[in-house]
Amino acid sequence: MIYFDNAATSWPKPEGVRKAVYESFLYYGANPGRSGHSLAMETAEKVYECREKAADLFGLSALENLVFTKNCTEGLNAVLMSIGRNGGHFIISDFEHNSVLRPLFELKNRGIISFSVAETFEDDPEKTVRSFKKLLQKDTKMIAATGASNVFGTKLPYKMLAKLAHEHGALFLLDSAQIAGTEKIDMEEEDIDFLCAPGHKGLLGPMGTGILAANRPELLEPLIYGGTGSYSLLPKQPDELPEMMESGTLNVPGICGLSAGIDKIIAEGEEKIGKAEANLAKYIWRELDKMQNITLFSKEPNYSTHAPVISFCIGDFSGEETAALLAEKEIAARGGFHCSALAHIKAGTEKRGTCRLSVGRSNSFDEAKKLLEDIYSFAKK
Repeated sequence: MIYFDNAATSWPKPEGVRKAVYESFLYYGANPGRSGHSLAMETAEKVYECREKAADLFGLSALENLVFTKNCTEGLNAVLMSIGRNGGHFIISDFEHNSVLRPLFELKNRGIISFSVAETFEDDPEKTVRSFKKLLQKDTKMIAATGASNVFGTKLPYKMLAKLAHEHGALFLLDSAQIAGTEKIDMEEEDIDFLCAPGHKGLLGPMGTGILAANRPELLEPLIYGGTGSYSLLPKQPDELPEMMESGTLNVPGICGLSAGIDKIIAEGEEKIGKAEANLAKYIWRELDKMQNITLFSKEPNYSTHAPVISFCIGDFSGEETAALLAEKEIAARGGFHCSALAHIKAGTEKRGTCRLSVGRSNSFDEAKKLLEDIYSFAKK
């Protein structure tokens, strides 16, 4: 299998990640924060180490404000439900994933909040910011934006949007699902109030892991309530992070694997990884652009403007049908609508969908050549 579905989850995982998960079952099998014996303490130390690495990776000085979640979606829901619980207005982009759109849609349906969708302009970040600015209202509480579209790869000017939000007394939430691990993010320097990231994509960790980082922790409320290993005699949920947001037993094997994934990123460098992925994606895009009977829906990937994502279709086939053709050749790609209705409506692909190729750090030039040969074999028919 040649794997080009890294925007869904990165694969294969680095050897260090696989080893860390295996060793967690051998050496870190106790429940962290639930007991005082040595095995529980050693396990808690491993969790602390990952928390510390992740906080440092994202420029978060207060590591207790780094919360482990089961995925990016859980973190986004926690932030949006917390900030929107008492009403107000939100602004999102027309590239947002359903994990941002659907919580806000639900809050709007309950009659609690309102939200607007800002048009983005791929080659004009200033125009994109002006588009957001036009939608600001007196009660705008938050601007929420993805770092890059998971369908078309387009990067948003999130640093400029964070500045815009704060100039108008609003908060800023970054969905870093497609840029975490391949682009340097400094929450304090870039004035990001909340950041959510999956552990299993660019951070190279196992599925079932995610991160919520908060510079405004006092505004959060838990999504679920329960045991935290602290204040056990009190019926009230603890007020402090991370316990307030981490009810129940943590995914220790996943966190151990995530810790090793972050080690790999630190060793190789986010920018180096990201640029290598972008260069390979650019090669694939340019070769596809030369082929007849290929429709490209995404622009040429460049590191500064795009994540390494290519959306296309072969002939009159839909996105799902194109992906099915590639699956016949043992190539993994994703076809359909990619959990992002807004992006497809924006591009006019809401009926056909697209086939998405997403490059990861493990992909090689030889794999790209094989991919292109197989696509050509279908496109020439």
